[in-house]
Amino acid sequence: MSENKAAEGMKRMMLPSVFDPGVLKRTKVDIQYGTLPEQLLDVYYPDEGDGPWPLIIYVHGGGWSMGSRRECAIDCILGALKRGYALVTLDYRLAPKTKFPEFLFDVKTAVRWCRANAREYGFIPDKFGVMGDSAGGHLALMIGFTAGHPEYEGEQYGWPGVSSAVQAVIDMYGPAVLDADNFAWTRENGLKSMRPEPPKDAPPMLAGAFTADLNMLKLISPISYVHKDIPPVLIQQGEADPVVPRQHSILVAERIREVCGPDRVDLRLYPGRSHSDHEFMTEANCAEACEFFDKYLK
Repeated sequence: MSENKAAEGMKRMMLPSVFDPGVLKRTKVDIQYGTLPEQLLDVYYPDEGDGPWPLIIYVHGGGWSMGSRRECAIDCILGALKRGYALVTLDYRLAPKTKFPEFLFDVKTAVRWCRANAREYGFIPDKFGVMGDSAGGHLALMIGFTAGHPEYEGEQYGWPGVSSAVQAVIDMYGPAVLDADNFAWTRENGLKSMRPEPPKDAPPMLAGAFTADLNMLKLISPISYVHKDIPPVLIQQGEADPVVPRQHSILVAERIREVCGPDRVDLRLYPGRSHSDHEFMTEANCAEACEFFDKYLK
């Protein structure tokens, strides 16, 4: 990849913005969803109506080590409020203080909280969708694929026995094959990685900073958990992504088609789009996401 193309890819990437819930008309914020003080979420509502509403749970990105429920790419789905959805955005504990699978325990606990408290907060309990970008996309896939896996529930953090299942998943450029050589894929795509390549004796995988154990990386890879009863999945992926190569999305989509049939996954590849590309944050892209959720949640 030329230096000019690399610079163009960097220019297209958007840093997470800081979102102020005060700009919205109806919110309930700073709600503790689990037993730990850092397990917090906010609820945003449509301007009008009494509900109950179908719910979209947004999981922020940031490499599992950055971001928050308010420092995030929430513009990708904020427009859903105008289309009759309630929206939850949540904090989960971050690396290096926390490691896999604790991130997943947190988001699953948040889903269980939403279902256990659906009546009080105006959610339709069997109309839950989850959406995440980058690391949040990885967690969104894991939520969708591991319902009924008690080892990934984290029920010690609250709401034991409540289902963490969701009815639809949107993954925006999330890692799905964590034991793969991410840097080799980036080179194969003719792109320059945004991350420095690790030393020869270090694992070249995207999550290598957390563990060098290939078995552990497989255990936290969404592609390992595809089964015939997963909910419908929309995958949005930039073909020019230098952080999470398009092979992650292509391979997990192929696996879903193989196991579940062609109608369970909608893979959308966007030529020229980078990681966290500004095109993913537009009203048009939000409309694409909402049209998918409308199909399964309304």
